Amino acid sequence: MIIIRPTASLAKRMKEKLEITDETSTAQMGDWYANDIVLNRKQFILCASSTSRLAVILDAAPYVTFPDRLTDAVSGVLRAIGVDESKIQEERAQMNEFKLAKTANKSILGSLNEYKFQLETYAHMERLDFNDPLEMSLMLSKVISLVIPEGYPKDAALKIFGQEIPKPAPLKAVVSAGPKLYVVK
Repeated sequence: MIIIRPTASLAKRMKEKLEITDETSTAQMGDWYANDIVLNRKQFILCASSTSRLAVILDAAPYVTFPDRLTDAVSGVLRAIGVDESKIQEERAQMNEFKLAKTANKSILGSLNEYKFQLETYAHMERLDFNDPLEMSLMLSKVISLVIPEGYPKDAALKIFGQEIPKPAPLKAVVSAGPKLYVVK
């Protein structure tokens, strides 16, 4: 079972009344926080895992079916970042049942706000394909987060599932053959 924690504005759009709960998700990715956002006059739901801060973006409409569609969206992102299919299926089994509850962690809401800012910036720079929520989710998986030890949500998710985190390519020194500057006294 997972706990989905939509913001008040998203709960209103879903026509749901949220309660406080002390329960926690049994899935590896923990509770899912969600907020409604508008990018370029298109409505989306932006979600983040409480354990890895991995972002998942879904088309908003219809709002009522959002919790049912979250499982497929999460599976798609996990598959794209390289999680083993057997582990994805285990996570899907845990996500089959859900409960809606009020938000309980302001830090995760802060991450959602940061992701929203990143998306708005990329949209302004015309570097987003609004027809591909998976690609937008993958872009956010590479945004540095100072609240998780791994630094990147993608790496945190891979670690949760016991996957090897890929080593970054070494930086190469750039030697310039251009003009040299000399200081003359």
